Amino acid sequence: MKRKKLILVSLDALSCTDLKYVKTLPHFSRIMEEGAYCTHVHSVYPSLTFPSHASIATGCRPSSHGIVNNYVLDPFAKIQKWNFYASNLKRRAIWDYANESGKRLMSMSWPVSAGAHMAYSMPEMSPVKPKVWNMDSFVRQMKVLCKYGTPGFAVRTLLADRALPKAWFLGKQPHLDLSMMNRFLDALNRYDFDIALLHIYGLDDAKHTDGIYSKKSRYYLRQYDKFVGQLMEYARQRDNEDVTLLFTGDHSQKQVSYAIHGNMVLERLGFCVYEKEKLADYRAYLDSGDGMAYIYIKGGDKEPVIAAIKEAFAANRGVSRVMEKEDFEHLGCAKEADLVLEAKDGYYFESGYEASADEEGIVESHYKGVHGYLPDGKDYQTMMFAWGEDVAPVKMETMGIIDILPSICHWLNMKTDPMDGIARKEMWKEETGGDF
Repeated sequence: MKRKKLILVSLDALSCTDLKYVKTLPHFSRIMEEGAYCTHVHSVYPSLTFPSHASIATGCRPSSHGIVNNYVLDPFAKIQKWNFYASNLKRRAIWDYANESGKRLMSMSWPVSAGAHMAYSMPEMSPVKPKVWNMDSFVRQMKVLCKYGTPGFAVRTLLADRALPKAWFLGKQPHLDLSMMNRFLDALNRYDFDIALLHIYGLDDAKHTDGIYSKKSRYYLRQYDKFVGQLMEYARQRDNEDVTLLFTGDHSQKQVSYAIHGNMVLERLGFCVYEKEKLADYRAYLDSGDGMAYIYIKGGDKEPVIAAIKEAFAANRGVSRVMEKEDFEHLGCAKEADLVLEAKDGYYFESGYEASADEEGIVESHYKGVHGYLPDGKDYQTMMFAWGEDVAPVKMETMGIIDILPSICHWLNMKTDPMDGIARKEMWKEETGGDF
């Protein structure tokens, strides 16, 4: 019986709006002919990179696994800290289930995996800012990867390309993605694994800076298609192994023109105090999730504060919805928030100070595309593609990113805790998976 291997690649910001172009690419189109795919995969709320990758890894929504934003909530922090650490997860993840099943997991640049126990780990993390590249930065980068990853694996991978450490530290594209794809291919041949994870995000960067239909976005899609072809060739050459390839996005993006600096609105309402453009105190604080925002309120007797904030943002030209707990609890976002705001198309939220903002906190955006919005919006889904000898040739009309892990665990016959997602058994050929 062949040994089963699973390769899961996250293509950050892959969107259903990319479908028309993806269909013209040789290897994605081949998967659509031979494998399983879904062009309307729902993300989670907020549809951001770190909550989404935690959801892919756990099969659960943010309210269950605890990663409810890209950053750790700290209104007074000079530098916001990313949600790097696996220890912040409240639910077990794919690496935990792999360890329990005696399977070896390899992970490169997967968010919310720092410090997780796995055979080979190079977690997506870098030291806190300032993002200035020098010898001190290099040493700090090596230290965090050695502390929170697998030292030999992480360091060898990073140093295999002389330009990669700088690209990694600064997020410099496209060299970062191109090098990471090469390093991943090399690692597949070099190391013994059962499950391999990779996250690459050049497409996400391109959509932020150049827009969701930009030439730069198409450049990354072409590079990813070549990578898909290389992985298909790798799988074909493994005579004694049954390799399944699974490619997924984590969220979509929307075009934007304006940013809403919501704490400027709260300041004018008397709920935030700024001194020298820095937050000094607050009764209510807006924590941006890009296309959405949380509002947290301190102290007792919150009702008049909630009422005043609701009135202000309900009238804001950039806000589509103002939700209280009974409105947003079922959406799977932070339970601790007092209000959740959803931006209209073309708008998104910022948390920071902005003196030039108008009465509604609005300024022109420095981004062209962002994410974070409700995942059921029109043309706002991501996509999933699976290929291998056990994968059924099927188009699935819709699914969620929370269904990815239970589907993987079904094929690998790994026992798991209850999850929010479900195993999509139709993507596997009969009798190739297991029940647990």
